[in-house]
Amino acid sequence: MIQLKIPSFLRPPVFSDTEKDFSVKLMYGIMIACLTVALSYRILHPILAEKPKAVYIAAYLIPLAVFICHVVAKTGRILLAAHIMIGIEWLATFGIMFREGATQTVVFPFSLILILISALLLGTRAVYFYATLSITLAIFSEYLIQNGIIQTVENPTGPWSVLMGEIAAFVLVAILMRYTLLGFTKVKKELSDIQRYAKLGAWSLDTQTLELTLTKEYQFLLGDMNATESINISFSSFLESYVVEEDRSKLLTILAESLTHKEEPNYSIEFVYQIRRVDGKNRFLLVNGRFGNPFIEFGTAQDITEKHLAEEALRPTQEIYSKVFTLSPISTTISTVEEGRYIEVNDSFVNLFGYSREESIGRTSTELNIWPDPKVRKAYLERLVQERILLDQELILQAKDGRTIHAECYSMFAEISGKLCVINLVKDISEKKEAEALRRLNKEISDQKELIEKQKQELEEILQNLKKTQSQLIVSEKMAALGQLVAGIAHEINNPIGVIKAANDSIQNYFEHSTDRLSRHSDLIQGLDISVLKELFSFMNKGKKDQEIIPPKEARSRIKELEAKLKERKIENAHSIAQDLVESGLENSLEEFPKLFSGKHITILLSFAMEEIQAAKSSKLIDMSVNRTSKVVFALRKFSHFGSEGLKTSVILSESIETVLTIYQNQLKTGVEIHKEYEDVPPIQGYADDLIHVWTNLIYNAVQAMSFKGILGIAIRRSGENEVEVSVSDSGPGIPMEVQDRIFEPFFTTKAQGEGSGLGLDIARRIIETHGGAIRFETSPSGTKFFVRLPIA
Repeated sequence: MIQLKIPSFLRPPVFSDTEKDFSVKLMYGIMIACLTVALSYRILHPILAEKPKAVYIAAYLIPLAVFICHVVAKTGRILLAAHIMIGIEWLATFGIMFREGATQTVVFPFSLILILISALLLGTRAVYFYATLSITLAIFSEYLIQNGIIQTVENPTGPWSVLMGEIAAFVLVAILMRYTLLGFTKVKKELSDIQRYAKLGAWSLDTQTLELTLTKEYQFLLGDMNATESINISFSSFLESYVVEEDRSKLLTILAESLTHKEEPNYSIEFVYQIRRVDGKNRFLLVNGRFGNPFIEFGTAQDITEKHLAEEALRPTQEIYSKVFTLSPISTTISTVEEGRYIEVNDSFVNLFGYSREESIGRTSTELNIWPDPKVRKAYLERLVQERILLDQELILQAKDGRTIHAECYSMFAEISGKLCVINLVKDISEKKEAEALRRLNKEISDQKELIEKQKQELEEILQNLKKTQSQLIVSEKMAALGQLVAGIAHEINNPIGVIKAANDSIQNYFEHSTDRLSRHSDLIQGLDISVLKELFSFMNKGKKDQEIIPPKEARSRIKELEAKLKERKIENAHSIAQDLVESGLENSLEEFPKLFSGKHITILLSFAMEEIQAAKSSKLIDMSVNRTSKVVFALRKFSHFGSEGLKTSVILSESIETVLTIYQNQLKTGVEIHKEYEDVPPIQGYADDLIHVWTNLIYNAVQAMSFKGILGIAIRRSGENEVEVSVSDSGPGIPMEVQDRIFEPFFTTKAQGEGSGLGLDIARRIIETHGGAIRFETSPSGTKFFVRLPIA
């Protein structure tokens, strides 16, 4: 048992660290060499010296140093062991000089050896320390000897003692160099093996001659498994022999670029290129390099083929996931579990909450004040920890500008890059609520459409009944006129029905695309500055209001002027936008809404706003057309019995006339130029529906007389103290002389069959007379003008 323990105790410690293991082996080699030299000195010195010493202290100090060093080294404290060994041997060295009569020729190489040992085992600081100590002790001892303070032992006079000391020093140097070289060789081999295992090689480039030096490890990467030393090769030959053709120009470009920075000590390069090995296989190398000086560039290259190919294979998937995360319409964030700090946020988060990525990354939702109530956040996190995943959680959050956000939240834990994180999805449900409101509105429109269809059926039944009564009037001398009446009524009914159909189609198209429009524009609108958003809403509200209808010539002039302004602002589709703005009464919107028209998304915002305005106007057209069909029925009733019912009300004539112009806007806007001269006259007392019927007949007759092409004139002026005069003129061919006396007769018409009933002017005359007024006309080949006088009170 004891025999087994002794060899184990005497065995040097072994370490897996190559550098440390080399230091241990070197130290033990020096220990053995010093021990051998000390023992040899103890044996040979008495034999060869002329005056041998009775006690050789150095011979005992060095074995003591070796023993203590070994004991300490077994505990793993190699640095302390080396200090002990070198320190004791230093004492032994000077002990030889002072106590045992060694000459300086012996002590000097021993001191030099100890300095070398210090460098190998303890580092630069130890070298400086022991070198300084050696010089100091030598000077100090010489000073003491010269002043007779200490007496040295008489030096030996024979040459053998000196020769023996010098031989011992040289032997120690030889042993030291051998161990050092063996250690360096082993370390170098192990480093080479490690580099080969890591597929790593070194290179250097002479920037003047462009000569490339490749280590044997680099040659191993190139496929030369038998390389034993570094080689020199010209850069051009290297490109031709080992670099794939498509990467040669790339390396030349990188070289040219790096040479422009050779005076910069901190400049470095990193790139990947493809080589063709000696065995014909292609591999990818990652190269890192920098300048040691302006003439030498050096670095490493590592074979990363498998990693590179794997990254290339994963790159499409990573790009897809990255794009899905970034472009997701749902606000998405990734935060740490420990502190809740945001690691990543997408664009939807930025748009929804108003915080930029720089403001968000590294901060918590509490620091950003996203949770108005911290208690709600605490309860939400506690539920997440318990359930691990939360879905469809309705919460109230807060944006940067203080805006309240009603949201549906989804949260779950996920491990990302080995770190536990929380993925949060926040969906703004305000769009959902708005969609629900739109669905309700759509239902109301649907119900209104059903009502319109019902009225249409009722009107068709009236027409059928009228056709049935035609057989009863066959015996009447006005049978032919009754047929015209039916045709005229059909015309009067079909006209508003056509308007209803067109307006309803426009509204249906609006609602069919409402969800898509919201999806496309919601992010843009929510991201608008509050001032731009207010101008957008004001712009739409103004466009939805009833606007004055301007003559075509004036409209074209305004469109042309506005188009030029839009083109100056480089706005696309300037002509189409200008036309829509003028028709909606928004030709001054550039000055009224400057912030709206200075944005980069103006074309999209104008398209969105004009669709809203057009839908609102279509709804109004439906309402007016429904009223128009009611007035046709009213006209039929007036045909058999004429008399107004109910009380008179205050009627503003300009508004009454404008209602008619709005109804016939589609017929008038192409080919008819309207000239209006409205004086400021007081309202009159009358029957508003009856008067609208008057203006409808006069205006429609005027545009029919012009074949819907010409100038329509409408004027309102005061006539005396108690009357108002309304005139309606056209630029048609005038009324023939032979029929002028009959135009107010019932069933008389100059229009083609099916275009009129002959009752329009008769009904208008009777309405005017009921109001206590009068109607007359003036005609010529250049046009006709009707004058209507009505009492104010």
